[in-house]
This record gives sequence, C-alpha cells and structure tokens, in this order.
Amino acid sequence: MRGLVLNLLLVGAFVFSAAAAYSQGQGYNETDLQQNFAEEVKSLPDIIQATWQSPLDLWVYADGVSQSTAQAVADKVVLLAQTDFGQSLCVHVHNGDFNPLATKCWSAL
Repeated sequence: MRGLVLNLLLVGAFVFSAAAAYSQGQGYNETDLQQNFAEEVKSLPDIIQATWQSPLDLWVYADGVSQSTAQAVADKVVLLAQTDFGQSLCVHVHNGDFNPLATKCWSAL
C-alpha cells in the first residue's frame, strides 16, 4: 500500500512538473546536481546521452540496445541514483527516438 501511495505521488509530481514546463513554453533547466548526475550516467557502458526533461525525468539514450539491455541500463541508473544522487527520478531508456524501451522510477521518500 505504501508503495502505491509513493508511486501515485511520484506520478502526480511528474504530471505537475510537465504541465508547468509546458505552460511556460520553456525547456527544463536542470540543477547543478542533476547536470553532474547526468554526466556520471553518461560514463556508464552503452550510454550515449543522458538529459533531464523535467525535475523527475532522466532520458537515457543507449543506441542499439535490446529491451532487456535497456532494462539493465535503467536498473544501473536507479542504483546509481540511490547511492550517489539521493533524489527521486524516473529513468527512460531509448534508442534515440524517445520511445522508451525501459522505464524505471525510484522515490527517495
């Protein structure tokens, strides 16, 4: 039950942040901590790019990976977030087309 509540809060925060960014007509400006974390993620194997699309959404470009490899990449990024980042996030792994092959969320709450 607690996990469901945390997931609902995380999804609600995502929807709110996406709506706020869209209504402002501007892209998302990441924090220094998020920039550093994205650089750390880019150093992982198979990762070409890591970009923040909202305060919670990190999109990871891993070219040519299968769905199972994409899930493994998402798992690695969440583990890294738990140990080095300490903030809630959703990781979306894609092959360059922004159609996620794998998505994994983690809540720091």
